Amino acid sequence: MDRRTLAGGLGGLALVVAAVVALRSGDAPGTLKKEVADGVEVVALQEPMKPANPRAQALDADALQIAWNGSASAYEVRWNGNEQLVPTPEVELPGLDPEQETQVEIRAVSAIGKRSEPLKIAAKPKDLYNGKWDDQLVGRPDKFGGPEALDPRKWRVEADPDCLGLRPFGPGRRIDVDCPMAAFQSNTPIRFGMPANDGATGRAIISVAGAVESSHVRLTLLPDPWQYLPETEAQPRGAVSLDITTQGTRIVADPALPRTGKQVTLGDAPMTGLVAGVRHRWEMRVLPDAVVALRDGVVVAYEPVAITERVVHPRIRIDGGGFLDTFGVGGVPERVVPTEVVPLDQDVEVPRDVVAAKLVKAGQDDQVTITDVPLDAGRIAAQEQARLVVIRKPESRPGALPRLVDRPGGIKTGGPRLHVMHEDGAKPPQPLPGKGRVLVTAELNDVGHRGIELELDGKRIVALPTNEQGPGVPGRHEFWLDTSKLVSAAHARLKLSVLPADGGEPVIAETVFELG
Repeated sequence: MDRRTLAGGLGGLALVVAAVVALRSGDAPGTLKKEVADGVEVVALQEPMKPANPRAQALDADALQIAWNGSASAYEVRWNGNEQLVPTPEVELPGLDPEQETQVEIRAVSAIGKRSEPLKIAAKPKDLYNGKWDDQLVGRPDKFGGPEALDPRKWRVEADPDCLGLRPFGPGRRIDVDCPMAAFQSNTPIRFGMPANDGATGRAIISVAGAVESSHVRLTLLPDPWQYLPETEAQPRGAVSLDITTQGTRIVADPALPRTGKQVTLGDAPMTGLVAGVRHRWEMRVLPDAVVALRDGVVVAYEPVAITERVVHPRIRIDGGGFLDTFGVGGVPERVVPTEVVPLDQDVEVPRDVVAAKLVKAGQDDQVTITDVPLDAGRIAAQEQARLVVIRKPESRPGALPRLVDRPGGIKTGGPRLHVMHEDGAKPPQPLPGKGRVLVTAELNDVGHRGIELELDGKRIVALPTNEQGPGVPGRHEFWLDTSKLVSAAHARLKLSVLPADGGEPVIAETVFELG
């Protein structure tokens, strides 16, 4: 392999600058100037195009969901004197006057902060809200909106308590999940009955929003006794799940369930998955011969299977973060069954105020054994893979669940990322060819920055403002490096700095590559 002499005796990959360009490091916030070193080409960005085809709906009488068509890095939404940057072509505006028409303006924003001409839409929440969405539910749906939102009579939670909080939503709050995985087991079973007008023998409805691109929500209907066992990646025997990601929605069923051949017509939905910061309402509708998924009343997926159990137990699982708003069930009315599940990793005393107790033990090949425990059994000895199930009176209140604390609002964003690729397609970790050009891609995922800086082995080669007409937004920046201006060595280090608008500490991303 041909090796070139290190410039000036410096290690790493150095940029040979024919014409020295002074790149200042002491610019005050908001005054960063675009400067590019010799041998670097900034790939031009397209002008932001005006969004098109606005659409409005309302999940509440005081909130609007606005969607539109567009492919910009981000969008700026203005209404009632407010302004918000969003990463996707959709936004939710809570806390509105139901009777007042709200004027909304939407502008596409490029990666350097340029704004397009505004798209305008006006809507009145009351005119779009369907107040009968919960008519088919049994009892009142759960609104997760306060410190005691997780009622221990109704729910069991499998999550780190510190990852659950309350996030502002209009004048109220909703549960914010900020952890790799959180599972919420309902103590209210669904009992299937006679088909309703829409053919459903039972249903579960969940209103939820994503947090980031990787958010994943799963609503599973569990047959006995799987509701007593911890959450796993495997699909329990006899279970059916509503599986929702940012890519779309699907129904996942145990392959052992009977297939029916039922055909269901899908509706016309531009999007079928989660959206960061925007609630949508999913219904898992159980028919005698199929399980159907609806998003905001539109059929988006189905599976032609028949659930063989007459009673199932809903469990919500959220991976990667999310925003839990509402949950409800429909079918034959069933009472809440306050239940506690205690792992037997140590000796446990059977409480005195219980109406039933069971010992549940998971075995191999999806085998689960259940043994009734006498109420006067006293202390139960520790056992591997076993859990003590304690069922209390309907009016009792089991042990407290996490008290939820307030958190700031806003859409969660990830950190910046750097990618390197030679124009012939070669990528690290293999050495890149010593001739031609290298493409450096900087992906920004946060909002409110004023610019970026790119360094190569400690030498700044690009300074680029991102707030041309307002705060910076998520976006992609690309730069070509001319390898004839580079000097190769063992490894080269690229450093991307995203500069906050308030002059605070920059957010850093780094990567290393080798030039052959």
